[in-house]
Amino acid sequence: MSVPFLDLRAVYDEIRDEVRPEIDEVLESCGYILGPKVAAFEKSFAGLAGTRHCVAVSSGTAAVHLMLWAAGLEPGSGVILPPNTFTATAEGIVLAGHVPVFVDVDPRTYNLSPERVDDFLERNSSAGRHVDPRSGAVVRAILAVDLYGQPADLGTLERIADRHGLLLFEDACQSHEASRDGRPAGCFGSAAAFSFYPGKNMGAFGEGGAVTTDSDELAARIRMLRDHGSREKYFYDLVGHNYRMEAIQGAVLGVKCRRIHDWNDRRRAAALRYGELLAGAPLELPFEAEGARHVYHLYAVHAGDRDGLRAHLQAKGIATGLHYPYPLHTQPAYAHLGYGHGEFPIAEHNSSHNLTLPMFPGITPGQQEEVADGILEFLEAGA
Repeated sequence: MSVPFLDLRAVYDEIRDEVRPEIDEVLESCGYILGPKVAAFEKSFAGLAGTRHCVAVSSGTAAVHLMLWAAGLEPGSGVILPPNTFTATAEGIVLAGHVPVFVDVDPRTYNLSPERVDDFLERNSSAGRHVDPRSGAVVRAILAVDLYGQPADLGTLERIADRHGLLLFEDACQSHEASRDGRPAGCFGSAAAFSFYPGKNMGAFGEGGAVTTDSDELAARIRMLRDHGSREKYFYDLVGHNYRMEAIQGAVLGVKCRRIHDWNDRRRAAALRYGELLAGAPLELPFEAEGARHVYHLYAVHAGDRDGLRAHLQAKGIATGLHYPYPLHTQPAYAHLGYGHGEFPIAEHNSSHNLTLPMFPGITPGQQEEVADGILEFLEAGA
């Protein structure tokens, strides 16, 4: 049987009767931008993230940009991030007028390594400032990414940031309703960015994003910046942008807030089943850190012949993904930063060996068995 990478139709079928009346209310009101549905969603999602504020915006990229833009960092500040993430993480840094500073990742979770961050800061500290030796930028912030749905070691990174006088931000675009050490994704550091791209664990019916924060000042500034720098229509305190969320997306996400815990539990059960089916195979399976609630936005295995395995599964009608095939420090868009191949071996290993398997709340045991059988068939043939 063929197995899709994800099944958005099955998710829609689950919520159809709830979401259609919500969308109809938006259509009847003719209020298509922001409005009560977005405000209600913001309140619900702030509760999920454990923060005082949630500011809904037009995309996850906008969310990363806005939280860094609004933070008041000195222009040209260095911001530490991992190399193996989607480009929006680094784009947000650049769009906010700052400099990406790459540091390698943990070999088990592939999230930003606190030990390597601390080492980088200790080695590049002088007169109370931390200077990126490559760009000359003064490092003033850390941006950790919750890769594949598992929060980074954010508690440790908070302590490192505090000790070195830096701000900490969280790219939680893959970790809706995840947690670390009993704290929800989205409540660490100064602010967190979320994406509601349709394929996310909690996806909109189009683009969407949000910033969560406990800071009244930061939330107020982000609300202005998302709406052309305006606190009141036609009165502009700042030069901003049009990053407003559409009302229909607020309506959809408000419904999905009520389902996300169950959907993530089903993903976690599917991850456990994959682990049982693939136990003992010559593959690196996902590692869940102690104290983490991994929500498996992606189920990433690592294989020696990743490309051969992917081609074998594709021939059997099994869809897979690569997240992400080329780390950012090797991409042309960031060539001006001067990095090269071989500088971040763990992130590069992740990019060259990871294969993301079909994962969605409604995946069946039969579908997972089909995936596992295809993998084992390939590995046994190459043994």
